[in-house]
This record gives sequence, C-alpha cells and structure tokens, in this order.
Amino acid sequence: MRSLPRPEGRVVRRGPGGGRAARFTASALAALTAVLTLAVAIPAAAVARLDDELSAAVSAVRVTAGQAQFYLTARNLPEGVSLDEAQVTVRAGNETLAASVEASGGGSPGGGPERSVVIVFDASASMDGEPLARAQDAALRYAAAVPADVRIGLVRVGDEARTLLEPTADRRAFAAAVGGVRAQGSTALYDAVAEGQAVLARQPAGDRRMLVLSDGADTSSATSLDLLAMRLRREGAVLDVVAFGDGTDAEALRRLADSGTGQVRRATRGEELAQAFLSAAAAFSAPVRVTVRVPATLAGRSARMTVEVRAGGERASTATTVAFAADPRAAPGTGPAAVAVGGPPGWLYPVGGGALLGALLLGIAALAGPRRGLDSRRLAQLDRFALRRAAPQGGAGAAVQGVQGAALALTDKVVRARGRHERITVQLEQAGMRLLPHEWTLLRLGVSFAVTVLLGLLVSPVAGVLLGPASGWAGCAFYRRHRAARRARRFAEQLPDSLQLVVGSLRSGFSLGQALAALVRESAEPISTEFGRALAETRIGVDLEDALEKAAERTDCRDLSWLVMAIRIQREVGGNLAEIMATAVDTMRERARLRRHVRALTAEGRLSAYVLIALPIGIGAWMFLIRGEYVRPLYTEPLGIVMLGAAVLLVLAGAFWMSRLIKVEV
Repeated sequence: MRSLPRPEGRVVRRGPGGGRAARFTASALAALTAVLTLAVAIPAAAVARLDDELSAAVSAVRVTAGQAQFYLTARNLPEGVSLDEAQVTVRAGNETLAASVEASGGGSPGGGPERSVVIVFDASASMDGEPLARAQDAALRYAAAVPADVRIGLVRVGDEARTLLEPTADRRAFAAAVGGVRAQGSTALYDAVAEGQAVLARQPAGDRRMLVLSDGADTSSATSLDLLAMRLRREGAVLDVVAFGDGTDAEALRRLADSGTGQVRRATRGEELAQAFLSAAAAFSAPVRVTVRVPATLAGRSARMTVEVRAGGERASTATTVAFAADPRAAPGTGPAAVAVGGPPGWLYPVGGGALLGALLLGIAALAGPRRGLDSRRLAQLDRFALRRAAPQGGAGAAVQGVQGAALALTDKVVRARGRHERITVQLEQAGMRLLPHEWTLLRLGVSFAVTVLLGLLVSPVAGVLLGPASGWAGCAFYRRHRAARRARRFAEQLPDSLQLVVGSLRSGFSLGQALAALVRESAEPISTEFGRALAETRIGVDLEDALEKAAERTDCRDLSWLVMAIRIQREVGGNLAEIMATAVDTMRERARLRRHVRALTAEGRLSAYVLIALPIGIGAWMFLIRGEYVRPLYTEPLGIVMLGAAVLLVLAGAFWMSRLIKVEV
C-alpha cells in the first residue's frame, strides 16, 4: 500500500490533540450558530408581539376656550370591542381632564377628520412576475377594506420615485393606477418614502398615514436614511411597512416604522402579503370624538397631553403636545385659577415693596454717610478730648441717623469680632472704594435683603429665601472684585507714561521724592492716589521703597514691584537712577504691547468660553421662568437631581479648563 507523499518542509502530526481541536471547533461553530439563531428569532418574536398589541393615535386636535377636541383611533382592538366602548383617560401635565367620548362617522362633514393614505409600492425589477401580481391584488384588497371616506394615493418605487396617483376616494382611479404598474429598474425606496411624505403634506390636516411595500434593500436613493427618519419624526404621519420576501433590509425598515410610529408586517409568501395589507387596513377603525374640559390652570399654556385607552383588559397610550387656548371669559381673581396657581399672597407685595424701599434707603445712607462725614471723622480724635455735648434731638432725620448709627455699630462689632476688619480694609482700598469695613458689610446685607425680596416677588418666596441672600452677597463681592481689577488695569496702563515724567524730572536734577511729588500733582486717578499715599507714608517715617512696595501690593502691579527692586539695587550699588528707570519704562511698554497682542489673539477663545458657559445657565433660567413645570423634574426627582448635579460639575470643569486654556502669562 503506497503512502501519499508529504509536502517538503511540512511536518504533519496526528494524535489525540488534533481530535480535541476538531471537537472544540465543532462545538464553537454550534454555539455560534445557536447564538445567531436566537439573535434573529428574539427580535422576530418581539416584532410579532408588537404587531398584535393594542395601539392608539390622536389626530385633528382643535382647541377652544375652556375645552379641547380631538379624534382618537385604535388598532388591534380585542375581538368584539369597539373604540367608543373603551375607557379613555386624558391627562395634561399633572392633571386628569374630564373627557367625554362619542362615536363619529368618519369622513362626513363635521363627523370626523380627513383621512388619507399613500401606498409606496415597490415595483423594482425584483418584483417582476408573480410577486408583482400578488402585490397588486393585495393593494386592491386594501382599498376595498378601508372605509369609503379614506383617500388613497400611490407612489411607485423604481429607478426614481414617481407619484402615480394623488390621494383620492375614487376606487376605480386607484385600481387603474395599480393595474398600470410595471416592474423594472432599481430600488429608490428612501426617495419614494420622501415623495409619499410630500404628497401627504399637501393633504388636509387629519389622519394621515403611509403604507410602504418593500421586497429588498434601497439601492439608488439620493435621500439618506438618517434624514428621512428625522423628517418622519417631525411630520408625525403614521408609517406602516410590509416586508415582502427574505431579501429586505430589516433594520432599515424597522427604523422607518419607528420614526413613523408604525409597525412592520412580514410576508414571506403571496398569501401572507394579502393578509398583511388587510391587517394594515384594519388600522382605519371608526374614529371617536373626544372632548375634554380644560381647567383654568392650563388655559393659555402648552402641556404634554397623554391619552390612555383601556379595552378588553389591554392598555395603550399616546401623547402629543397641545397649546391650550386662553379663556377670555375668566375674570381676574375668579375661578380655580386664582387659587391653583400658588402665587404669593396679596399682603406680600406691599410688605415686600416697603422692605425693599427700606433696604435701598439703608444702602444709600451707608454710601452717603462716609462722604458726608469725611471731615468729621478727621476731627474725631480732637472731639474725644472735648467736653461731651448733648446731641440735637427731634425730627425724622434724628431717627434715621439713630437707626443708621445702631446698624453701623452692630456691624462694626461683628466685623471686628470675626477678625475681618483688616482684610476688608485692604479689599476696599484695592477697589478704590471710600467705605469703612462695617459700612461695606452693612451695604452687602442690605443688597442681599433687597435681592431676596425681589426674587420673592418676581419668582416665588421659596426661590427668594434660597437664592436671594447668596446672590446679593456674591453680587456685591463680584462688584468689588470687578472694580479692583479695573482699577489695577488702569494703574498698569498709566504707569509707563507716568514714570516717564519721573525720568524727565530726575534728568532735570530733581530728587526721587521731588519727582514723585510732581507726578502726584500732574497725574490722574489711580496713579495720583497711590503715589500720593506712598509719599504721605514717607512723611511719617516709612522708607520710600517700602511705601512703593505696599502700593504695588495694593494694585497687584508686578511692574511696579520690579521697579522698586531696581531702585533698591541702585541705592546699594550706585548708578544713574534716571537711566535705570528709563530702561524699566521701555520694558514695561514692551510687556504691555505683548499683553495687548496676546489678548487680541485670545479674543475669539474668550468669547467662545463666555458663550459656552453662559448658554446652559441662561437657557436653564429662562426655562425655569417661562416653563417651570418642564424643568421641575430636574430638582424634584432623584434622577433629575443627579443629572443636574452632574451638569453643574461638568460646567464648572469646563469653565476651569477654558479659563486655563485662554490664559497666557506674559
């Protein structure tokens, strides 16, 4: 017995290991086959189950003062149950509306909505022969099964979409159009569905549907599936699909049906095709007219209206957004609207207005007090050594001054007890605000109270109590920081030109102190204020360099700090101070030019950051004011609170990241 020759360079080994590998491969293939079978069978079973479930649709919604009326249709009703016998529940927002249901003769004038359907008929080359004949017979049976008032149109699927018949109630015209269909060309399915949608859009408002017959995947459409699905969701027409044969694109057809809130019916044989069309025709059940009473709390508002149908132990629901009409007959202060809105009580407005006025007067008094008593404070030390004289009494002015003095004394005691006097003093000096720490604290308290009252009047008392104090306090802090930053920026911009005057004075033979005195006389705020204070400190024994260093700290000016360092070095090692300061001025100007250049380059990034940060905050605040019920789940439901917290964290992280991204140190 001759053995077969083995290929050169190849070693063939056989043994127990090879058998195990073969068995493992076979087992893996069997498992994979089972998984694929389940993956196909489970969705198919789900589709079959969904096709048999009860479903409902709302159409022709009409709103008037105090009520809303619409037509309700249902499919897959239990055997022996009509829609007018079903239990219908209507909800809008968090309220259940009183509803009455009555049978309606569809199609008669005033008896029901206009009903139209467009059949998108696949007549590509793959339908030639018996499949086309079966499809034509199924379409004719469909036309005979739907109510006589339903208008039927026909769009052909081929190389291009073509409208063969506009929706009409003439069944003979429809039969002639179907009989003239010939199978040829490729499959432009998506274009044909888009054409059918355009045909339905030209029909009167009412119950508009589309029935798509397809035996294969789309091959030549210019319209994409994503764009088509978006259009179907926007238009709201019901789209049902009949998938004929085994070559259909199941995923694409399911997506079309989901976008059109319809169903997919499968037919693998010709007998099943006619049954699928008749099942789709059953969707045109006799509609019922539902009339609901709109309470005054919903008048003039938009709300999500949910309609629930219970029939024979089964349940179905559908929802749509309805803009309810305002009721002009409702007098102000009458009816349930005056009680159910939950607004602030009537006494809150005069009390809140008086409190707001008092807070504003208190703030004005706190601001005016320091300016009015500036000279008297300078003489306060002399007054301590004088004999006490009785203060003038009487009049409203004395009462106001007494209240103001008591409030200022109390805030001064609190500020000093907490050890914040020095820190607040430095902050006010940086902002150039001529207020004492306790006066500034009292002003912040007054503003916080005023904001609390305003929010309580404009939004709600709860919002005022929760957000008012923090908003007013933080707003004052932001104002102070803004003033300090603006003052520091002006100081840095004026510093090079001002120091140029000092350089000229030094070259003319003046000393540094004389040159700075001339600078104080010739310059504007804040240069004159800061250098004048530095010179005043030198008159009481402080070194000039130390006084200038403190001015640099108050204005947060790094250039002035470097200049002070240069002056210290010149004092120790000698040299021409005028030349040193001239070099420092040139360096400051170059740095300022570079900063302006960087600011111009980052302007677009800063604007984008401002818009991106303000957009969610602004939209959220606007929605809270005009549609509070829409955003209420965000702070009343656990999931909403988690989502809101995550959104706040993401906005804060994004704000920090963008602030670091657009900040360039020079």
